[in-house]
Amino acid sequence: MSLIMRFMKRLSRLYRERFFQVTTVTLIVIILSAIGVSYFEQDRDNSNINSVWDGVWWAVVTMGTVGYGDKYPISLGGRIVGMLLIFSGVGLMSLFTATIASIFVEKKIKEGKGLETVKEKDHVIICGWNQHTENVVLGLTTYGSGDMPIVLINELSLDEIDSLRLKYSKYRLKFLRGDYVHEDVLRRANIKEARFALIMADISGSHARDRLDERTTLAALTIKSMAPRIKTVAELIDAENRPHLKRARVDEIIVRGEHVGSLLASAINAPGLPKVFSNIMTMGDTNKLRRLPIPRTFVGKTFKDLATHFSQQQAILIGLLREKKAMKLEDLLSDNTSIIDTFIKEKIRESKREFYYEQDEANVLVNPGEDWVISSEDFAVVISKPPPKKT
Repeated sequence: MSLIMRFMKRLSRLYRERFFQVTTVTLIVIILSAIGVSYFEQDRDNSNINSVWDGVWWAVVTMGTVGYGDKYPISLGGRIVGMLLIFSGVGLMSLFTATIASIFVEKKIKEGKGLETVKEKDHVIICGWNQHTENVVLGLTTYGSGDMPIVLINELSLDEIDSLRLKYSKYRLKFLRGDYVHEDVLRRANIKEARFALIMADISGSHARDRLDERTTLAALTIKSMAPRIKTVAELIDAENRPHLKRARVDEIIVRGEHVGSLLASAINAPGLPKVFSNIMTMGDTNKLRRLPIPRTFVGKTFKDLATHFSQQQAILIGLLREKKAMKLEDLLSDNTSIIDTFIKEKIRESKREFYYEQDEANVLVNPGEDWVISSEDFAVVISKPPPKKT
């Protein structure tokens, strides 16, 4: 993969250098031809090339093989310049168009092989691939808003990527091939401008299957070091590795099969209850759990008032979610001008990085009580159908 990347970079650099070289030579030939033909034509009474600008127009039209016929040389010297321009122009225009075509072809090849550099912003990056990843893509596109760009980083085969690209052709999907634990791959995904990063238990490459959680932790550390403020979600195979991801400041940790035991028990203790959970969590236009913003007019009012508001919109309010924002290390320092605090702040500024003492957390209050007062930092957790999509 590294050899392919180096080859593509050299090829791209060659095309760019060749493009500027051909463009420069073309402009020089046009200017020299314009000056030459205007020099020979300026003393002719019946000549229609009376200035250098007329000569530039004639040179461009001649080189482009358009042949308007509104400007043409009538002197011997002017016609000799014209013949030289015709012979040189054919070759230069062929090189010019071929170079432009080569640049576009190279870009298309890089895009097809997942070797391009993403320019998207506020996008979702999905690192890795397994049997559940397509359901994630399905939930974000078909049953989600569908307008958020999604960048997939994995090591799937080109045939599998082409199949996915065709299946989700109407959505804003980008594909990058490579190992997402490496900084250069994440940099190509424009990680610093992304909104979310989802790290899957990756089985797309030839990596050891018994070390999936280690790769997930390493990827989380790399992502957070490059983009400290990005929201990260990680999938774990073994719940015992949860502390490692917490130390990596992962915002959401999903352990595969974590709630299977409680669902199986509820099938005995409360028959039919697992079907309720399945209906809520399934894909599609069904009633499901949603996080919705709370109108500002309800800040300071009670949970009962908010529940009445959502019930009028065919939604059931079941709780509140409050996000705790991360605290910078600088915020913990005092505002005085002591030598120690000044030294620490100066070192933080010199590093040009942000250090966070606490990570973002989400506190969930399920049915907190009718008299619970709504805060401006709260979000509503409701069960409802999705709003109609914009057309």
